Amino acid sequence: MTKNYLYFILFLFLFECSLNPNSKFWTKEKKIFVDKSSSSVLSKDKDYSLNEFNQNFKISLPKNLKIETNQQLNNDGFINFDADLEKVSKYNFKTIKSFSNFEPEILLDKDHLFYFDSNGSILKFDNKSNILWRKNYYSRQDKKLQPILFFGTSGDDLFVVDSIANYYVINKNTGNLKWKKKHSSSFNSQIKIFKNKALVIDMENQLRCFSLESGELLWSVKTQQSLLRSQKKQSLILKDNNVYFSNSIGDVTAVNISNGKIIWQSPTQSNISFGSTYFLKLSDIISDESSIFFSDNNNQFFSLDLLTGSINWKQDFSSELRPALVGDYLVTISDNGLLIIMNKQTGQIIRINDLLKNIKDKRKKNFQPIGFLVGKSYIYLSTRNGRILVVNFKEGKIEKMVKLDNNKLQRPIYFNKSLYIAKDNSIIKLN
Repeated sequence: MTKNYLYFILFLFLFECSLNPNSKFWTKEKKIFVDKSSSSVLSKDKDYSLNEFNQNFKISLPKNLKIETNQQLNNDGFINFDADLEKVSKYNFKTIKSFSNFEPEILLDKDHLFYFDSNGSILKFDNKSNILWRKNYYSRQDKKLQPILFFGTSGDDLFVVDSIANYYVINKNTGNLKWKKKHSSSFNSQIKIFKNKALVIDMENQLRCFSLESGELLWSVKTQQSLLRSQKKQSLILKDNNVYFSNSIGDVTAVNISNGKIIWQSPTQSNISFGSTYFLKLSDIISDESSIFFSDNNNQFFSLDLLTGSINWKQDFSSELRPALVGDYLVTISDNGLLIIMNKQTGQIIRINDLLKNIKDKRKKNFQPIGFLVGKSYIYLSTRNGRILVVNFKEGKIEKMVKLDNNKLQRPIYFNKSLYIAKDNSIIKLN
């Protein structure tokens, strides 16, 4: 038997596995590597940074604090869970070259997860991480473009938009295609579903409302756009019959979902010059049902009144990360690694801890924060250089740093007693 023939048999075997939706592609669990070199640096005593404030103040969460996760408001609250982060496994796929320019999210839908791979195949996992089905509705040419997918779900429908201007609906139980259409512009946006309507923002800074049943464009709201814009994902929330969304130049707009009429619009950038918004990056907007909270990389953190769009208060620091509401606390992490806890009503800063204060200056940029999740006792923070920092919420100190990769990790999500994190060539499961 020739060597070429053996290679051919091996290829057929791998190809056959790739077509079998019930194959287990997760790597075997192994112990997580603790980055002791970095941890030892972080544990050294050192003078506090001038940016820290009230850093020794210990914050205790009320024992009767409700777990108030509301995806329509982008409010993750806190998760009644603490992961040991001792074991790791991966679902691997071919590297997505443009991944670092986007912020795709793993979709959590009751007892299932949805994500995609490098050629646009949609994957459905059960609560034991088994693949239930894998579906792909792209041409050979589109697969080469490695589309980035964004998901929304309602009933049996999974609404999908992508970075190459497609939008479509599949049955989330079977994976069968319901309809598929081409849009005039690509998408880089969260998706929200209201009754039988899908709401999403395109790269032209227009809020689009599509029928889930047919894909028909029901209405659109045009906002100001710039000739140059960043790749930052746009964000939106739903409250009652209204949708609230941000655009690439920093405007936040409230729109009636029934008719697409603007209720109010609040600009947040006073001086907009040609090309200036290319560097502007906003965090996701979140809400507690009475206020909207968000920040940007231009030293601004806002609280807006949900009813009128007027500014409740404003703080001066930069963050591209989605903040979290935990009781009366508003929690965020700045672009330079400051853990900041505020009173959500007044904006008063309660405590600031510099999480990167003992990292050497030339290495700090590698530890750029990407996203975080607040657990029962710990904050789990992902970074650009493939680390997860485990931060004691009460004391604001890093207790553990684990190395998962050398490249960007997306914001972690919690599902079935594990953390799941997407990156450019895999989904990582931690427990």
